[in-house]
Amino acid sequence: MADASSPTADASSPTGRYGPLVCVTRFDSAPAELEWQLPLNGELYRLMPGSDRPDYSLLVLERPLHFYPRDGFDLRRVEPDQQVQDRKGRTMVRVHALLLCARFVGQQLHPGMADLAVNLAYVIDNSLARDAEVDFAKIQFAAIGFLSEGHAPRATAEPASEAPSTPVTDPVTDPVTDPVDEPVTESVTELATEPTPPTPPVTSGAAAGGRHTPPTRLDGLLDELATTLRRGVEAQRGAPVQRMTAALTMDADHRLTGLSGNADGQAPVPSPETFGRIADVLARLADLEGADRVAAVTLRVDGDLVAHEVTATHDGGQSPATSR
Repeated sequence: MADASSPTADASSPTGRYGPLVCVTRFDSAPAELEWQLPLNGELYRLMPGSDRPDYSLLVLERPLHFYPRDGFDLRRVEPDQQVQDRKGRTMVRVHALLLCARFVGQQLHPGMADLAVNLAYVIDNSLARDAEVDFAKIQFAAIGFLSEGHAPRATAEPASEAPSTPVTDPVTDPVTDPVDEPVTESVTELATEPTPPTPPVTSGAAAGGRHTPPTRLDGLLDELATTLRRGVEAQRGAPVQRMTAALTMDADHRLTGLSGNADGQAPVPSPETFGRIADVLARLADLEGADRVAAVTLRVDGDLVAHEVTATHDGGQSPATSR
């Protein structure tokens, strides 16, 4: 019999209305009220850059999440209908989304992930979903948890002494209009500001021996992807980028799900509009024979030299023949 805490799994990554299905089944560090609301099922809605890293993900929850605001939390930061009472009359805040990122340097969200350590933050202002980049005034740090692909079955009942008495309604879509006296300045991430470049996979056989592989249409597309990302980072910084290593992951529909790496000692954060250009390039993978299974690539730029490597495919294999 399957473990009840394990997410559902299919041959391909399960996808919902908005994006890949994921779940948080346990926490490393979290307030008590979050524990009894496990598992947290949802969908990865979009990837968002922040001022400190380029790979935050917005998670739309299957069911609203409730938390007790800690001392000093200004309730004017949330809409009145997001404030509910538990059965003891204590105020709780209801949210419909979380912002998350991989907790450790060098890790990122990817197809087939299981128990990936992530930092989680409550999205207390739903207008964040329409923003070009993360506004830290619209989130509140929540917990450290573990993210897996798929959805997990819910518990049969919640503790009666803690459940909010206000019925759950549809997600709030209007932005917060009340003044914010003390915007949150803390980032979801607690990582170093200079991520280390991902370690390239070790290949074997002829590929390791330096066999030359003739350029293919996929080579040209990945070179274009590297150039697009580099120009986007340069546009964001207003300065040229000389050396860059970036690891990108994508789902079965070729949507970007992860971006990490190092560009001249900093995270490779591109301009907001660059994400649209990257999406256009990735969408063309579907038109290339064999390239539709690409799940992860590593891009390298060193001066005028551009290189790339397909590090994973959706059939679970690696493709050293595409390394160049």
